[in-house]
Amino acid sequence: MFSVRLNKLVSLLPTCDLLADVGCDHGYVGIEALRLGKAQRVAFTDISQPSLDKARDNCPQEFNSVVSFYCQDGLGAIEADCVIIAGMGGLEIISILSNAQHLPPQLVLQPMRNQRDVRKYLTQKYEIVTDVKFHDGKFYDVIVAKQCDKPSTLTELELEFGKSNLQAPSDDFVNFLQLELKKLNKILEGTSDAEVTAKRDVVQQTLNIILKKIK
Repeated sequence: MFSVRLNKLVSLLPTCDLLADVGCDHGYVGIEALRLGKAQRVAFTDISQPSLDKARDNCPQEFNSVVSFYCQDGLGAIEADCVIIAGMGGLEIISILSNAQHLPPQLVLQPMRNQRDVRKYLTQKYEIVTDVKFHDGKFYDVIVAKQCDKPSTLTELELEFGKSNLQAPSDDFVNFLQLELKKLNKILEGTSDAEVTAKRDVVQQTLNIILKKIK
């Protein structure tokens, strides 16, 4: 049974010839992309040989001719049409893309932290097509981007929260802001930290704007 998170990732994959599933772990996303015809071929990579072996074991024999497996850190020399990197820290994702020999035309990224850094990195060479927050036990961000001549220009709020979340806020995004505000207010009960106060004020202002928009 696929989780909400994995279903979300697969649903946002563009149709492509070669998909690189970087840090593939069990390989579920790449395998489902093949099943749905979203990818014609998949290159599975993982720095862990045991994880790569799990992906190989999970892959149905019918796909043997269209899959390849690489025990390596990141993309290396793989030249893929689309790359998915999910469940890693944002700085690690940036490092993988920065060290790739071939910059992929399309990306689906799900950074666990440092999302702002990922967005800022992408504005150098990519247009961010979708950037949404969703809930599956906890909150996740997924960013879909494509390489272009005129990369995205993001405001400070868009860098912080994601352009799609601000333009078309979902219930999950509203719930995230409300919980974040509650958490920050709780912290401020015992401190007058200026940085926390500033962050609280940004979250509060953003929530006010969002609530007015969806009324």
